[in-house]
Amino acid sequence: MKKRILTFLAGVVFAVLCFIGLNAAMEPVSTSEYCGSKCHEMNTAYLSWELSPHGANEKGIRVECIECHLPPKDKYFRHIAAKAYTGAKDIYKHYFGPEYDAQLMRKNVLQQMSNQICLHCHDNLLGKPGSSAARIAHTAVLAEPGAPENRCVECHEDAGHQRQNKLFSE
Repeated sequence: MKKRILTFLAGVVFAVLCFIGLNAAMEPVSTSEYCGSKCHEMNTAYLSWELSPHGANEKGIRVECIECHLPPKDKYFRHIAAKAYTGAKDIYKHYFGPEYDAQLMRKNVLQQMSNQICLHCHDNLLGKPGSSAARIAHTAVLAEPGAPENRCVECHEDAGHQRQNKLFSE
């Protein structure tokens, strides 16, 4: 009986150490700076994010890349699995995939961007809309969030990556 208890406790200690190690290893590769500086494919995305309201704003709030492009961290195992899959896929495509097409990637990401990602932080859509048109649009989003015309990125395409007005203007 003593041997089983010791084996169980050793397993628990090993699991805790693996958990701590995994989180410590993921910390440096979970920053926006890492994505923007280590992956040349992400350089333009990183620069446009820095200029966006999510990268820089008057309140000093920064929304990191993984907060919009991965499941929320509070869904830990889903977040870890998505991060592992996305990282492995990006590394594979970097070495074995076709030439990186920034416009095609942007289009694909925007198509997959769900309202739930935005609503995770922006849950009070009717609290302070800027105009009556914004109130009408936000009411529609809340009433039918799955409708294609009610997707947040339809109106707020540059919220996460400021492209047209700053980075690529002449």
